[in-house]
Order: sequence, then structure tokens, then C-alpha cells
Amino acid sequence: MFDSIKKKLTSDSLAERIITTYICFLITFFTITVVSYYLLPEGILCGKHPLHNWETSSNWAISTLQIFSYNLISVIVIILGNTLASKSNKAQYFLPYGNIAFFGLISVNAVFLGTWSFSPVSDAIPLADRFIRTFDLFHRAGLWEMTGQLFILCATAKISLIITVGKETITKNWRSIGLSRQELFVFSIGLIFMLLGAIIESYAIIKSL
Repeated sequence: MFDSIKKKLTSDSLAERIITTYICFLITFFTITVVSYYLLPEGILCGKHPLHNWETSSNWAISTLQIFSYNLISVIVIILGNTLASKSNKAQYFLPYGNIAFFGLISVNAVFLGTWSFSPVSDAIPLADRFIRTFDLFHRAGLWEMTGQLFILCATAKISLIITVGKETITKNWRSIGLSRQELFVFSIGLIFMLLGAIIESYAIIKSL
């Protein structure tokens, strides 16, 4: 089953990549949110976010650029991860490491949501309300940013330069990397979604001051 999912995650069809990854994303994100809600102490990660003491500019435009620039770090990690791929044997399908980076990031986000570990600290709300807030696209940046990361992950899923098959390693020339028009379009949409997320987050921060 897992090998079948890997096949779809790296399908030649970009649409199939996006649909499969989005389904896996939603299942993973909400499952971890529920599990962390019930099993982990509330606020366990408060103050653990690397930016919890970071103060953005009071200027909305500058604040947006600061947040967007920080979020691009995750994009770089995902792209670099996708230059590496591996499988245990020739019968299996490759798994680009960018997937590990992406699902690691959303897992952390899910734990923050499930344990309500956001700063500044506010009164926790019921689990159902947390899910509803996630889909409030006009006031919450999370889904914009994670969807943007997902689009970039899918657009660059076929750029592996170092491929490991068991103990054998295959290396490609970096010049072999090339994105189709569809992939470039999806990549651009991913960046736009992340920018929208930064705009919404910046507005929310400034509004709370």
C-alpha cells in the first residue's frame, strides 16, 4: 500500500501528485492534531517555536516580507530534499526526501494546534473550533502556507539528482533539472499562496498590537 502511495506521490501526472499529497496531508495533519489534543498536555510547546521571541516590524509591508522570507526557509528545505531520492530495491518506487521535510513540518504544526501551544498564550478552544479556524482563509494563514508548501513539493517532485537504490547510488547532472510549464505554474501558485499567508499573518499580528 505504501509503495502504491509513493508511486502516486511521484506520478508523471502532476494532478495525481497534488491530489494524493493533499489527501495524505489532510489525513496526517488532522490525525496528529486529534492525537496530540487527547494525549499531550495543553501548551506543552509554548515558547518552543523558534520565532516566539521574534518581533516583526510594525509596518505591514515590511512585516509581510519578514514573515514571507522566513517561510521561504521551508521551501528551500523541501526543494533540497527533493534533489535526493531513495528506494530499498528496484521493485519499489522512489521517495523524494522533500516529502519527509514537508510531512515533518505539518506534523509539528498539527501538534501546535492540538496542544494549543501558540504564542501569545490565549485560552484554548474546543477541538472542533480549532478545525473550523484552520479553514478560515480570511483570518488564518496556516492552510495558505501549508498548501503553498505542498504545491512546491509536488512541482519539484521529479528533480532528484542523487538517487539511492539499496546500496547503489546514481548521480545526475544538475543541468538535467527542468520543470515543465505546468510544474512552473504550480510552483508559482505555491509561492503566491505562501505570500497570501504572510499577508494574513502580518495583518493579524499588527491588529493584535
